[in-house]
Order: sequence, then structure tokens, then C-alpha cells
Amino acid sequence: MREDFRILVVCTANIVRSPMAEAIAKAMLRFSSCPILVSSAGTHARAGHPMAPYALDTLRDLGLDGSEHLSRPLDGALVGDADLILTMETGQRGTVVTMDPTAIHRTFTLREFAHLSAGRKIRHRSDTVGRAHAVVRAVARRRGAPGRHPFEIADPYGGLPREYEECSRVIGDSLSRALGELLGPR
Repeated sequence: MREDFRILVVCTANIVRSPMAEAIAKAMLRFSSCPILVSSAGTHARAGHPMAPYALDTLRDLGLDGSEHLSRPLDGALVGDADLILTMETGQRGTVVTMDPTAIHRTFTLREFAHLSAGRKIRHRSDTVGRAHAVVRAVARRRGAPGRHPFEIADPYGGLPREYEECSRVIGDSLSRALGELLGPR
């Protein structure tokens, strides 16, 4: 087992939701002693595109900088290297699992993972890679049959600044719950 835990966040073009989630997660993990690495990709991304301007503005309003981000397409190597894959939509989750069927037990929509991980009683010491892996296994066992769930995060691309702000709020709330469960009680 590696000494770090890798989270891959996936959206469509990797210019709005997943890079915002990557930046927010990295900020939340800044002072964690658990070596969690976060990256992002898009199911239909074209390599090398910057974040959408309103997404950059939204991050800037949160005190975060996304100016160095360049989009990258999702590929099998990224999927295979991730310990946890968090998508914005169920269709993207399906794309990941189609790309690598073994990823089914570690691929969730972000909101689904936040919901299903709530209150997990894990017997690992807090703030360890082993605990993070145990939480992912527990959440995978808890997942029910696929269906219609309010677990998607709407894409604000082309919308108004307030839609980007709402998207970042949903992402931040979901990440706070998900990362809190991965890291354990403080």
C-alpha cells in the first residue's frame, strides 16, 4: 500500500467543477497530517485549457487561486492510480467505471460519497491512509442500487456568477463532510 491516498475529482471539461473541487479540497487539507493528494480531470476535457473565468472569480472570492490550472482528459492511468474517484454527475461515474470496471468500489459522485460516508464508525486511528481506505470500503458496501438520486452537482458553465457561487458552496459542503469522514474525528 502506498504511503499516500489519492483522490481524483472528475467533471466534464475540467474547467469549472472538478478544478474548483480540487482547489477547495487542497485548501481544506492544507493542515492535515494525512498525506492526501487531490487532482482533477474531465471526461470530455481538451488538454491545456484554463479554468472558466467565473470559476476563477469564484475561487478568488474564497481566497483561492486557480490561475495555474490547465484541463486534462480523464484516462485509464489516472483512474487506476486513484484511491477514491469523486464525480460531479452519475454519468461521469459511469464513464469512469466503463474505463476501468475495477474502479466501481472507489468511484462515487461527490454528493453520494458525502451522504453515504456520514457517521461511519471506522476502527482505524484518525488521520491515516488506512482509515481513508477503510472509509471508502465501508461506503462502497453501503451504496444501494443505482437510480435517481439528488447526488449530482449541476454544471454552471455559461451561467451567471451566482450559479458558480452556488456550485462552489455545494462542492465545499460536500467536500467538508467527505474529507471529515476520511480523516476521522479530531
